[in-house]
Amino acid sequence: SARALKLTSICLKLNPANYTVWHFRRRCLQNLSSSSSTKFAPESIQSDLEFSSKLGGSNPKNYQIWYHRRALLEPTFEAEMIKQKEGKEKGKEDEDDIIQKAKEELNYINGVLENDGKNYHAWSHRQWVLRTICFPPSIYNSELDYVHKLILDDPRNNSAWNHRWFITHKGCTRKPLSSLEDVQKEITYAMQCAEVDPFNESPWRYVIGFLEECKKYSGSEGNDVMEAADVKSLINSCEQEITKMRGNLGSTEYDVDSCVHLTSAKIDILEMKGDDISLEQAANLAKDLETEHDLIRKKYWKLREKEIRSRLSGSKTDY
Repeated sequence: SARALKLTSICLKLNPANYTVWHFRRRCLQNLSSSSSTKFAPESIQSDLEFSSKLGGSNPKNYQIWYHRRALLEPTFEAEMIKQKEGKEKGKEDEDDIIQKAKEELNYINGVLENDGKNYHAWSHRQWVLRTICFPPSIYNSELDYVHKLILDDPRNNSAWNHRWFITHKGCTRKPLSSLEDVQKEITYAMQCAEVDPFNESPWRYVIGFLEECKKYSGSEGNDVMEAADVKSLINSCEQEITKMRGNLGSTEYDVDSCVHLTSAKIDILEMKGDDISLEQAANLAKDLETEHDLIRKKYWKLREKEIRSRLSGSKTDY
């Protein structure tokens, strides 16, 4: 009833984390809905999004509030997805209304991330919105611009780097990227960020992620984007850049060997090359990290060294 719905508002203002009250509130909204096409009445969805926004202002990491927003939007968004998959015709006005509602939700998330750029619930909700709605390509371009600003504000924001990967892969529905040019663009972007701060792990993992993905899919059936020769060239190019950065770092007051993430990336790249000389060099670097420069992960590097040396006997060159 409307009275019960009002009672849930009072209860949630006292305790926004009460899951049972949120669940009961959705049941009230559903029973009070007069809409035949959606689970909740459109006016109820809008008013409850505003209600949850007010509560979420002081509770940005409250899971129940994020789940409630998703539960409100999910029926409308998923109905749109079903129409798209079945190829059903839909009115331009309805489509524009859904896209606009999704954009408003992204704007709400923007406000939350301004205060905390690493809010896991906000990022998870953002990716759900992007995966659920078939946005035009311009949205993904604007998302790249948005995440670039966040990386500039905090280059060590691993959540922003993760979202950049998500966007470049169109919501993880496309592997690998559609062109060699796209791959080179992303690797160049990350290498430039790594050059600014070689001690930042995020861009190094981003680069290695792309190289490993390219290596995995090169020459595979149905993949005419990436040839083995292209991947070899990318790997060699990244190795040269890392060698150059190590040289530049060595000419500063920093100890190049203390730059663990840079060394770790070089070990990964040498492993990808796979020839005896590269593997021997990778094993020696892992030994250095194990015994001197990354003692907190001593056991990890000891295992890596053992695995690399096991490939040395009769090793086969990967590239």
